[in-house]
Amino acid sequence: MTPMPVAARRTGRHRAVRAVVALVVTLALLPAWAVSAAAGVPSPGDRPQWVLPESGDMLAAFDRSDYNEQDGVPQQVASPDSPSRRALQFTLDGGDQRTELEPSIPNQREGEVQYYKYIARLAPDFPTDVDTWQVLLQWHHEGDSGSPPIALEVRGNRLMIAAEGEDLQDLGPVSGGDQIDLTLRIAFARDPERGTVDVWRGGDHVMRSYRPEGGTMLDAGNYLKVGLYRDESIDETGRLWLDDLRVGPSMESVRSPVSPSGAEPVEDEETGAPAASSASSDGLMWVAGGLAVVVGLAVVAALRRQARR
Repeated sequence: MTPMPVAARRTGRHRAVRAVVALVVTLALLPAWAVSAAAGVPSPGDRPQWVLPESGDMLAAFDRSDYNEQDGVPQQVASPDSPSRRALQFTLDGGDQRTELEPSIPNQREGEVQYYKYIARLAPDFPTDVDTWQVLLQWHHEGDSGSPPIALEVRGNRLMIAAEGEDLQDLGPVSGGDQIDLTLRIAFARDPERGTVDVWRGGDHVMRSYRPEGGTMLDAGNYLKVGLYRDESIDETGRLWLDDLRVGPSMESVRSPVSPSGAEPVEDEETGAPAASSASSDGLMWVAGGLAVVVGLAVVAALRRQARR
């Protein structure tokens, strides 16, 4: 048998070494990825689905209609909290009912879980003391009639979650001039056992796993509306400024750089995203160490075989 040329042997040996090195790098990275995931480090895909634009034409990020803007067209203005930023201003005069926008996102469907960040400033003379409904956010069903399965309301100097216009859930006091900083987690389902709402006000978990009797969906889907929608009997002017609105697949994805709260909302076991325990992280580190030893022995054996050829 004709012996293999030295150059060919060296080329084959180099290829083998490169293959082994590639395997080593891959196996070495796997434990690190696992530890990062367990520790709650966001993945590259853990980003918001939709964000209120910080500049340019902010209204272009919404689906618009004459129906939603029948009593007032939202205006892009300087934020009252930071003139260097832009905000959307929604205004209704006494007796007017609706000035709203729909973020350009797909409708929410059965079984989906979405997170929302909402930061807005009420005007100093905003009529928070009325004893009727004023909706700031609503997740409306696709049907044309009836109240939405979930809505954020202001009435009686309280911030509330309403289900189909009823079953009001108190989120705490609110007054004219207040800044509202909310994070919401909604599991969408017609089944009230699976459809839940969690709300954080600043860093405080003020609503835990609320289950509306009719579920968080009434038909095939929900769509989000933001702005101001209220009872026509209110004869005072209502005005607010939307500073930020975010929609995403996780708590991390909707964190806002303009949040006024120093405390960040944190999920617990009840909301389906507990932090990894130190025991599980330690276990993964032992696995990582064991894999490193196995990979090192494999490399040594492979190089010895190549040296004999």
